[in-house]
Amino acid sequence: GNDANHEEGSMSMLKTLPDGTRVINMGTDNANEELTNSIHNIGVTDGATGIEAQLRLEEDLSRPFALPSPARESLLSVALLLMTKKAPLRSVSNTALYASTSGGNGNAEDSNRWLFILHWRALLRMLLRTAPYLDEHKAGTPPMSSSSRQSGVLKRTVTLIRSSRRFFDQGVRPPGWKAALDNGSSDGESVFPVPQKDSAARALWDVTRNDLLYHTHSNSCFRALIMLYLFHPSSCSSEFYLEVMPQWLESWSNVDRCPEFDFLWMVMFCRARKYVSPEEYDWGSLRRYLLTQCGYWLQIPVGGVSADKSFPRAAPPGKRSFPSRLKAFVGSGSKYEEGIDFVSKVTKLLVFCAGPHTTKLLSENSDPDKMHDVSSDNISEGSLEILRFLSFVKPYFNPSNIGTWTFPLGAFLHYLSYELCHRVGNA
Repeated sequence: GNDANHEEGSMSMLKTLPDGTRVINMGTDNANEELTNSIHNIGVTDGATGIEAQLRLEEDLSRPFALPSPARESLLSVALLLMTKKAPLRSVSNTALYASTSGGNGNAEDSNRWLFILHWRALLRMLLRTAPYLDEHKAGTPPMSSSSRQSGVLKRTVTLIRSSRRFFDQGVRPPGWKAALDNGSSDGESVFPVPQKDSAARALWDVTRNDLLYHTHSNSCFRALIMLYLFHPSSCSSEFYLEVMPQWLESWSNVDRCPEFDFLWMVMFCRARKYVSPEEYDWGSLRRYLLTQCGYWLQIPVGGVSADKSFPRAAPPGKRSFPSRLKAFVGSGSKYEEGIDFVSKVTKLLVFCAGPHTTKLLSENSDPDKMHDVSSDNISEGSLEILRFLSFVKPYFNPSNIGTWTFPLGAFLHYLSYELCHRVGNA
């Protein structure tokens, strides 16, 4: 679309920030009044249902007006300057830790804490206005600015969205917070009750679930994964991850040999591992899938070329890729950086999935001739599988064996050593 169409989305988001975004002191006496007024200001009145509130929010976000590109770049720069610094705003984000502030009287209602909440749909609307081609049902108008300026605005918009994931409403409230009550209601119904736990994450998953599970190998599937990657809140409960991770793995396994698709799913599982303990989830299925795909990801030159020309030489396996326009939302600065980040995520997940989940007796379940260098009598199932994989790739690190050395194998060895040291250090 043109600049007027683009700027409409950005300015729409910025205009709703004073109404759709609130910084509320949860420790003051008028916190409930502030919270109620903040909801009324975005069009939610007493007695309005959730559907009516959503329709009014969509109406507020769709108000058209234009903004010159230089002014928009300046506003994005200011927003990025505020949002990308994690330390100053950590205490008001959804990743904040709420320690008990009650004194000796056990009263926690005097906690003087603040919350900064952003509505993820406002940022989604801004992204769709910045890149209208994400919606295949809409056609943009001829561009009115240079390609370099459009690319710069898009990159800043994506960075702003990723930095804002810490402020999506996940239903986390400080101790002593009480829902704002409707003063005109006889039964004291809540005007703005505490949202469901993981509300933003669940709403986002409901939007993207069907495309990821049932519209595979299509532009809608890749677009849904990008939306999940960009907007997924930073902090989610272990219950939410335990609910969705089997579906994530199912969607991931539906599309093979697509490096961008694989990388984004590895990022999502790396986020999940921070909140799900090894004992709560069977990471064996993910570990085995990773080891199966490592032959392709690390470009392991399995076998050599035979001199027999009786049969035609088999072509190398093909691969899939994101549409070029979608790569701008997840791409790094260069191909080298993308490859390094990819191998880093692979090793991080492999080391985490190594266990301890289940333990096998080495003398009963493994070949002692191949695993003679293991000093312990017991070894986790995940560690045993990774050791078997390392024994498989070990010949390709020697110059005299069949098959050439590949750079991904060298990077894999580097990051595997790093992640092992990191895990041992934390233990």
